[in-house]
Amino acid sequence: MSVSAAAPSLKADDRLIDYAALRKRRRGFLLPLILGAILCVLVLVPIVLMFVGAVRTGTFVDPRAQFSLRSVTAVYTTLPYLRTLGITVGASLLVSFIACTVGIALAWLLARTDMPAKGLMENSVIAPLYLSPFVGALAWLILASPNAGLLNVLARDLLGASGPIMNVMTATGVILVMALYNVPYAYMTVSAALKGMDPSMEEASYLNGAGTFRTALKVTFPVVRPSIVSAFFFVFVLTCGTFSIPAALGGTQAMPFLAVDIYRSVATYPINYSRAAAIGTLLFWISLIGVAFYRYASRAAARFVTVTARGYRMRMVRLRGWRLPAMLLILAYVTLAIVLPYLALLYVAFTSFTSSSIGDAAFTLDNFRSVAGSVAVQQSIVNTLLVSVLSPTLCVLLGLLIAYAIRRMRVIGGGILDYIAMFPIAVPGIVFGTGIFWTYLLTPAYGTVWILVIAFVASYIPFAYRMVDTSIIQIDKALEEASSVCGASHWRTASQVTFRLIRPGILSAWILVFIFSVREISAAILLASPSNKVLSVMSWDYLEFGNVQNAAIIGLLQTLILLAGVLVGRYVLRVRLSQPT
Repeated sequence: MSVSAAAPSLKADDRLIDYAALRKRRRGFLLPLILGAILCVLVLVPIVLMFVGAVRTGTFVDPRAQFSLRSVTAVYTTLPYLRTLGITVGASLLVSFIACTVGIALAWLLARTDMPAKGLMENSVIAPLYLSPFVGALAWLILASPNAGLLNVLARDLLGASGPIMNVMTATGVILVMALYNVPYAYMTVSAALKGMDPSMEEASYLNGAGTFRTALKVTFPVVRPSIVSAFFFVFVLTCGTFSIPAALGGTQAMPFLAVDIYRSVATYPINYSRAAAIGTLLFWISLIGVAFYRYASRAAARFVTVTARGYRMRMVRLRGWRLPAMLLILAYVTLAIVLPYLALLYVAFTSFTSSSIGDAAFTLDNFRSVAGSVAVQQSIVNTLLVSVLSPTLCVLLGLLIAYAIRRMRVIGGGILDYIAMFPIAVPGIVFGTGIFWTYLLTPAYGTVWILVIAFVASYIPFAYRMVDTSIIQIDKALEEASSVCGASHWRTASQVTFRLIRPGILSAWILVFIFSVREISAAILLASPSNKVLSVMSWDYLEFGNVQNAAIIGLLQTLILLAGVLVGRYVLRVRLSQPT
């Protein structure tokens, strides 16, 4: 009797255990499904609809629109677009080569030599990353346009030059300016590899009689070669999708660029949204190929780990007589990327500037007051602040959930979530803007600041996710296990232990996305409307109408917001942004 009575109770317990396991399994499926759905809507749907838009004759609101391969055929097979494609790829490769050459030289000087004031110099080298490339291009337009450029006018007045000594509105000028503002990306990637490298191989080279430069060429750079290749293709992908610099320095006249052609297709008559989408698909494939090489190089870099568990002391190369030339090299880069451009912006913004009277121009605040007091500009400042606060907040929250779900909860499909979250790196901003346009054209979000927030969150989720993910990886699981042993629930452990420990990484990600959101123009310019214009678009509008002075003032206002964000992050929140993601 006792045996027969016990059997039903065991079966009941088994049923309870089965139900509990089923509920746990359902919870295990629910979170990755929700995160996957969010990422698909943010990232994949716009890309798919952009491809759909490329094979239509009009937008979704046009009842006469039908499916057609006319735009795709024109973009992929006709000579003008193939020529633009070749120029875009060739220029991007050249920009990558120049930026990486300068970045590698600066990284070696600051990581391997006895340069003085390294902290200050490193912050100066990466400072252009925190500023808007479009504002930099605008400043160089003021400095070196062939007729009214400040440097050319000074050369004419002081040196008696009969023609322009510099002309930035050429293919060479566009390439050099783009390279100038991509150097920090190459520098940060190579510098991190150099700082993490075990110097024992270099020591062995020195002991065998090799000199400084022979050791660098035969030992140091070959070891960090994967990081160099990774930096090269990362800059290549960024340059392929660049809109602001080639557009500001002459558009399709100085150098035809695919990103500029996308904008012209939707901003100039006759407007052709299908053509813009088709060009976007072409640019997407080029960027995807570049990202494939970048990811391969990044994986190869992981196999060249040279950091050992034993302690070591880095041997610094003594520059001796080369110290002054090395310092002048860094000073020259900082002068060209920051000092000269912003002196030009300040001069134009606060003087009654004319190209024929530079020395006699009177300083005045009237221009600044007039622009800053404009209702449209004030609204654009509000829009900029709103977008630049909402975008990083939502971006970091989503990145935190994805990283925690993959690294700590080990959810099903974590690899797929990781791939989708990193996918936007392959999509230039103006291409994403095209996809967002086709996706949200019929929704209430279109024409509001929310469509900009959606576009920025989708574009910058890889940066937020990767920075948070790296922070979580560095946390020892034993700390969380101790919390669980003490009776804390899973989410209490996450909130009280894990999230507090990765707080610096979370804040760094927030500040970085804030910077990108303030300076973004590629996606914003395609989604702009009278009610959602941000400062970058407002500055572009002034430049389009030929009002360089007002464009410069808007650029300074944008820079003030960027500087405020950087200073708050560095000195209030105590975060460091000088490490690569």
